[in-house]
Amino acid sequence: MLISGTSQCVQTLLTDIKSAAPYNVNVLAIGPTGSGKELVAQTLHDYSNRRGKLVSVNCAAIPRDLLEAELFGHEKGAFTGAASRRIGRFEEADGGTLFLDEIGDMPLELQGKLLRIIENKTVSRIGSNKEQIVNFRLVCATNQNVQDKVRKGEFREDLMFRISVIVLNVPPLRDRMDDLPDLIRSISNQLEVDGSGLTPPPVSEDGLAAMMAYHWPGNIRELKNFFQRAAILSKGVSIDSNVVRKLLPTEIDRTVELTAFQGAIGQIYDTHSDAKTPAREHERSIQNLLEKNNVFCLKSHLDDQEAQFIRTTLRIEKNNTASAANRLALKRTTLIAKMTKYGIKPQSEKG
Repeated sequence: MLISGTSQCVQTLLTDIKSAAPYNVNVLAIGPTGSGKELVAQTLHDYSNRRGKLVSVNCAAIPRDLLEAELFGHEKGAFTGAASRRIGRFEEADGGTLFLDEIGDMPLELQGKLLRIIENKTVSRIGSNKEQIVNFRLVCATNQNVQDKVRKGEFREDLMFRISVIVLNVPPLRDRMDDLPDLIRSISNQLEVDGSGLTPPPVSEDGLAAMMAYHWPGNIRELKNFFQRAAILSKGVSIDSNVVRKLLPTEIDRTVELTAFQGAIGQIYDTHSDAKTPAREHERSIQNLLEKNNVFCLKSHLDDQEAQFIRTTLRIEKNNTASAANRLALKRTTLIAKMTKYGIKPQSEKG
């Protein structure tokens, strides 16, 4: 599966990947769980000139007492259960790329050993005094704030600097909803060839709108799981809004995020104060409005204002959704999704 999408944040990510790929520098990918950090590592590896393979290790999934042997390897008899010699992931990645996922969960006692390997490019198996030269490109990933862990004494600052020569920010799916059609095509193509036997169902226009109204807390991983469920339960029937709501019943209407608050708060209260009112007067009008209501539903006001902007823009643009989307700095598919959400149906559409 390739990185799919034409949104600005994804295009910036791809540009940064292509810029960093040819150089043997350490890369840190930062993003929420399920956003595709391993795919970023794979893309970096594919664009590099390294002839070895990509070796992936999830530092959070391996018990800490086994992680050292997994990474460094061991000699026969090095510890109880070491019945034979085994090379570690560093040696396995020789000539290729080593991807350490969830690096923030690496035990502190192993971080010093990792730092030494990064600096010397040599590794010694457990139970051996012999050092092996390894030529690997290191890519790490985390969904945590590493600098915060440094402040808490849970992560070495010198290691943080060494692994983050290049930092790639992997956006959550909610920040790239314009890419949803491209992602759906990519996931559908993957389902057809992954050996699961599933046939990806088509997605109707109102189904796409319903999917775009969902905030996808599990990101691309959740989207892939959704399509697998839909392929099984829909039995070839098109994924419409009813199917989406059935499979995502508890979260589908949660469309307003906290990040929208600061940008929209001024618009919400423009009807209650003059646009030229000084900031203190503007704040007073907000306070008065809040004091009149024991419970103030911010979401309803945000929705009302957004719906009114869409209706007004459609009227100005004579119900041409393409022109209205351009005026609102939205993609047409995003505008249609919002119109579906608010039940807005233009009387006619020209052009």
